[in-house]
Amino acid sequence: MDDLYRCRGKQAESVFDFGPEAVKRSLKRIYEKDFHPMTDVELEMFEAAWKTLNIATDKGFGARKPDDPDYDFYREIRENNAVFAAFKVHRAQNDMAALLLDENGNLRPFEQWMKLVMPIADHQMVQWLRTEYDTAVIRAHQAADWRQFEREKDILPNLKWMPSTSVHPGADHRVFWGTIRPVDDPFWNEHKPGDRWNCKCTLSSTDEQPTPVPGSGPDNRPQPGLENNPGKDAKLFSDSHPYRKEAHKGAEKAVDRLIGRIREMIAEMPDNLTQEEKEAIARNNLEMEKALGITKGRPMTVEQADKQNANPKHTEMYIPDPNGRYRDRLTGERLGLNPDYDERYSVNCQTCAPAYALRLRGFDVTAKGKTDGSKLEYLSNGRAFEVWKNIDGTPARHTSINSWLIAKGYQKMTPRRYMEFFNEVCREEGVYELVIGWKRGSGHATILQRFADGELRYIEPQSDNSKGSGKEWKDVRYLCESGAANSHNCRGIMRIDNKLFNTDFIDIFDKQVD
Repeated sequence: MDDLYRCRGKQAESVFDFGPEAVKRSLKRIYEKDFHPMTDVELEMFEAAWKTLNIATDKGFGARKPDDPDYDFYREIRENNAVFAAFKVHRAQNDMAALLLDENGNLRPFEQWMKLVMPIADHQMVQWLRTEYDTAVIRAHQAADWRQFEREKDILPNLKWMPSTSVHPGADHRVFWGTIRPVDDPFWNEHKPGDRWNCKCTLSSTDEQPTPVPGSGPDNRPQPGLENNPGKDAKLFSDSHPYRKEAHKGAEKAVDRLIGRIREMIAEMPDNLTQEEKEAIARNNLEMEKALGITKGRPMTVEQADKQNANPKHTEMYIPDPNGRYRDRLTGERLGLNPDYDERYSVNCQTCAPAYALRLRGFDVTAKGKTDGSKLEYLSNGRAFEVWKNIDGTPARHTSINSWLIAKGYQKMTPRRYMEFFNEVCREEGVYELVIGWKRGSGHATILQRFADGELRYIEPQSDNSKGSGKEWKDVRYLCESGAANSHNCRGIMRIDNKLFNTDFIDIFDKQVD
């Protein structure tokens, strides 16, 4: 396949660079047999390829929202991009895995093997991906044009083949320049702009009279992978592309399993997430499954995720005891020290909050206790939000209480201002992580959740405050009345149900295995 894109142009424009560190990580996973190249698809390379094609789609077709008439078609293009990316990566990983053993059947040293396969990685994940991106932009734009041609053919019934805009156009399409044929003419099934790599020809709708069909020959036939009309089948590359037609053994099953899993996860996500968010979270879910060594289940209800299920080892420090030496100031009830009390599960709120959010997604995880030197201790030092990333992989940023105060021209927080802050920042339906300081000192990480009916609820994953718990009084108003007047920039709010979990922190959880 070295000559796959032998006719590509020199005007490549890639907005995604699968860099050397990412390449090395993927190669190491192949070398260490972290997955089976025949039956699985390497996730980091797959994500890079899929993201690149989706960026091309948004540039060429335009990002569409649910109220757009082409939204379902747009989603279909992105899904087919995933299929193409999976076949591409399956081909690349197996081309490289085939060189793991030397002529004597011995495993090559990693550095030796890496030098041997780097040209393959460079071809397929850099050079060819760049060409695929550029061609995908063109064909996505042509798909959008075709959708419009179909809608307007009652007014402008014909299409005119316009000359290439390339600085150095090839000769293969010259014979078609100026050709005018009806939108529904079979001619467009055999020839069309975009059926050559990096073709810069276009179509224009017109009411001019049709022209004769020009003669054609082997030099201007569509190239493999570009025979289809993306405006009809939502595929930027056809099923005859060599990645698919000349795939390694096991590719079909590996791709079907991966894409099926992604489709399943996207289908079960709530409608308050965008398509882009759903796709990114699905990929993130696959990463977490691998990191945790468990399979994500069905999304949990609030009740299943809450009611202290995220932190089941938490116990109260004091329990009712008629002979206890302590007395509850509010009720007068006698209390004694709880012999089962474990402080580690009362100071682990930075883990409880994300555990609740991941449980909602279907991961049966629970919070570990805080121990010296642990990542939880690291998070407790004003770094609670570092476990979340934006869908593009960049660090997520919270809205700090300090920045909100400054924007409002306020000096200090009050109960009324806390309520104002919560309602402004948590306007959208979703799950929010709150880091708040208490009047009495110290701070806390917890959950605010805005529901579809507009309710804003304080959910406490560290210790149950749900209905029937006896602690229902710990509500949003309680947070407002207990919040510190002064704050600092590490405290604030961030929506997290539309974020990716940073798997570098995966070991802050215990996993439940059946």
